[in-house]
Amino acid sequence: MRFLEYLTQAGYIPFAGAVAPEVYDFFRCPHPERAKWYIHHGQNSFQCVGCREQCETDDPSGFQCLLPLAWEELAGK
Repeated sequence: MRFLEYLTQAGYIPFAGAVAPEVYDFFRCPHPERAKWYIHHGQNSFQCVGCREQCETDDPSGFQCLLPLAWEELAGK
């Protein structure tokens, strides 16, 4: 199973907000333009699938706060 398939089956959805440069500095990300972030609201976890490092954090600092939407809307159900 590919990692992205695992994430989506585990309840992660694409993160649609902006990510501050400080997040990439923290992870020492050499290519932030490749970043593809996913979020799991139940676990308050952010996971990047942009490269093989697969950076993960549970700290929401630096991630744009989005207006609350129904989980079903975000998941496309």
